[in-house]
Amino acid sequence: MDRRHLEYFLALADRGSISAAARGLGVSQPTISEALARMEKECGLTLVRRGSRGVTLTDAGRDLTGPAAQVLRAYRDLDHALHPLNVVQRGRLTVVCPRTLARDPAATALGAFKRKFPNIAVTMLSNDTDGIATVVASGQADIGLGVDEVFDEGVERILLGRQQIVALVPAARSEGEGAAALTDLLRIGLITSPRDDVTRRLLAERLGEGTVDEAVVAETISVASMIPLVRAGVGVAFLPESVADTVGEGVVLCRTRPPLTRDIWMFHGSTPSPAAQAFIETTSRLRDEGGMGNAG
Repeated sequence: MDRRHLEYFLALADRGSISAAARGLGVSQPTISEALARMEKECGLTLVRRGSRGVTLTDAGRDLTGPAAQVLRAYRDLDHALHPLNVVQRGRLTVVCPRTLARDPAATALGAFKRKFPNIAVTMLSNDTDGIATVVASGQADIGLGVDEVFDEGVERILLGRQQIVALVPAARSEGEGAAALTDLLRIGLITSPRDDVTRRLLAERLGEGTVDEAVVAETISVASMIPLVRAGVGVAFLPESVADTVGEGVVLCRTRPPLTRDIWMFHGSTPSPAAQAFIETTSRLRDEGGMGNAG
C-alpha cells in the first residue's frame, strides 16, 4: 500500500472531510478521493462512508488507523536512519493535545519550535476523549501534550509545569474581587465540554461527577463558543488562565476556592524521531527559561 495513500487516509480520518484533508496536506480533493478509492480496492473493504456533512470511518476504517500510523512511523524511522543529517531540517512532526491546551502550551511550544526549524512540517491533532499517552503509544502522534497521570508502556513523559484554571463569570453575576467557592460558582450554572473533557474531569474529581452533571446548563465542544455564552449570562465556564485573559467586556475572571490547577505533561515514545527529539529539547529549554506561560 502506497505511503502517501496512508498519509491521505489518516488526514481524512482526523479532519472528517475530503476538502479539509486536502487543504491540510496541500493537495487537490480528487487526489484524496482517488487515493481512498485505490486503497479500498486494494484491501477489498469500505473504509469510509460519505455524507452531506463529510465522511465517517467504517469499522474497517477505524481498525486501519492504528496500523497505518505505525507503518508511517516505520517509514519515518527508515528515513531518519538513511538521512540522519537532513531529517531535522526536512522532517515531519505530529503533535496531539486536548482543545483546552491548544493555545497554552501547544501554540507557545510550536511557535518556538517552528522559529528554529521552519522546514519541518507540523500536524496538530485534537483529542479530548482518549488518553493523550495512548495516542502517542499507538503511533498516531510523535508528541503529546496532556494532563494524563497514567501513561502507557513505551511512552515517556516530561513535566512542563502547572496550569491555573479560572472561572469565567457573567459580569452581572460577579460578586467582585477575590476567589469564589466552586460550589457557589456552579449554582450559577455550568457551561462545559462533554463528559470526557479534561477540565470537566478535573471539576468532577473535586466535587463529584453527579454534582457537576447537575450543574450543567450548556455543553459545547468549542472553547471559543464558551465565552459568548458566559457574556450572555447563560452560566460560568472554567478555562486555563492564559486562554481566559482575552475575554473582553461582560465577563469577569475569578479564581476558585479551592484553587483549580493541573500538571501539564509532554509525552513521547521511547525512541523519538530526530524531529520529535528536536521538539522535546526546544520545549524543555523553553520551560526552563520560563517561556511556557501559564503552564510554566
